[in-house]
Amino acid sequence: MDIVGRSGVSLRDTWGERPKAYLGITIPDFPNLFCMYGPGTNLAHGGSLIFHSECQMRYITGCIDALIDGGLKAMEPSRPVHDEYYERVQAELKTLVWSSPQVRHSWFKNADGDIHVLSPWRLVDYWAWTQEPDLEDFVLS
Repeated sequence: MDIVGRSGVSLRDTWGERPKAYLGITIPDFPNLFCMYGPGTNLAHGGSLIFHSECQMRYITGCIDALIDGGLKAMEPSRPVHDEYYERVQAELKTLVWSSPQVRHSWFKNADGDIHVLSPWRLVDYWAWTQEPDLEDFVLS
């Protein structure tokens, strides 16, 4: 399936070897696209994928509720919010064992040795961040 954003660029081309999404759920230039189990949400350090998915679904439902209640047509994360979240993810991943230089071969790492699939967060933190969407983080129309 080819997913194309507002600017006509495909999600495949947008992500390339570095997939990223705000909270692993939303992507700038792709209004109303909500990912389940998106980039940076794989749990390799324990926890429940079911719980993680419930956090994501609650957040997505909150986004849809905001669209309906606000009489809006579209929402997408602002680029600065998205990019700042990605930088936080990458900084945190660098503190974890999977980023160690001694780990030379790992299916978690892309060809450049970067990690984009794992969640570095404690589940309680991710749960808190996905309780409800902060509409200030989004471009609404």
